[in-house]
Amino acid sequence: IGKRRGLKVGADVGWPLGLQGNIGEFRAGLVAWARRATPDIVSDRVAGLRLPTGTQRWREAGLRLAFVSDQLDYANFPSEGHRLRSELIHGRLRENSRTSRDFVRMDTQFTSAHTWDAHTLNFGLRLALANLVPIGAIDEFSLGGFQQLSGYRVGQVSGNYLAFGRLSYYQRMPWNVAVARALFLGGSLELGNAWVRRTEISGKRLRVGTSVFLGADTGVGPFYLGLVHAPKGYTGLYLLLGRP
Repeated sequence: IGKRRGLKVGADVGWPLGLQGNIGEFRAGLVAWARRATPDIVSDRVAGLRLPTGTQRWREAGLRLAFVSDQLDYANFPSEGHRLRSELIHGRLRENSRTSRDFVRMDTQFTSAHTWDAHTLNFGLRLALANLVPIGAIDEFSLGGFQQLSGYRVGQVSGNYLAFGRLSYYQRMPWNVAVARALFLGGSLELGNAWVRRTEISGKRLRVGTSVFLGADTGVGPFYLGLVHAPKGYTGLYLLLGRP
């Protein structure tokens, strides 16, 4: 864990797929990213790897391909539909202006919702990988925070390979609130982890997070008041305005 800063710029060209783009959108473009990491060192070894102890700087540039299909009826607390977002970046990374190497980064996220009367099941899945040797602090992908492995702190679980699944249930409450489209009472069960190296990936090492919450779909975004718990994390109270 440490301090990280970054600047990312890019440009895409998009093509709608299907009649009036009803299937989704395909994008292709260029992306560049300058990053800097100053780790707070507890040990210079993580998972058997020796990590740099000073400030690390690196730059990336590459080709980005992406596909987005959003068929959800509501962006927040959806009741029907699905959303798929998949991104592939292939490029060149230069570390501390000395060495450079090719890299590949992939990130796919899927959400599906189905409703019976006032009851909704929402399923989420995320798979990601980056073929990078850890540089400075390890957080190519991370988990933690409300409904992103509840009961772990934001960014607490991180690595170059990520697998995450979430099953949420929520019920629309029969209450009318002027500042919100609707109120929801629900809970979530989350399962996932992140690994530094591909050889470490194992279903036996998956972490569990849970939450129960009261949510509101307001004009400024979703609002959550929730209780979170993880067997290997912590139990706490969450107050969140915005998407998890």
